[in-house]
Amino acid sequence: MNNTHATVSIDIVLDRQNTREILRALLHAILFHRLFGTIKPLTFEVLDVTMPGVADPAMERLVEEKVDTFWKGLENVPVKRGQISVTLSKKDQRKAWLGITTYEEEVAWEQCADDVMIIQDY
Repeated sequence: MNNTHATVSIDIVLDRQNTREILRALLHAILFHRLFGTIKPLTFEVLDVTMPGVADPAMERLVEEKVDTFWKGLENVPVKRGQISVTLSKKDQRKAWLGITTYEEEVAWEQCADDVMIIQDY
């Protein structure tokens, strides 16, 4: 596998009250700008900022599941810190030994790693 893909790293500090909403918006924005094909755009307001999104029920469910999983993973730990990573890949046809057969391999072309720290409200 070729590991020469671009990596974008973002450090985010969030307050507990807005964490889910901001993570949802961040994932939607990444997907909106990186998905290929015909997508139906969606916009929503997060902290008085208009954010782009993807109006697809399956994609919305996936984003919601990932945000919920991230949130549940941080519920019972003292240090509220984690990472959400989006890896964008394509399927390439590769030739097997001696070029007789071919197989598909997923090759990452970009990764966005968001390091998130949640601070407590005072």
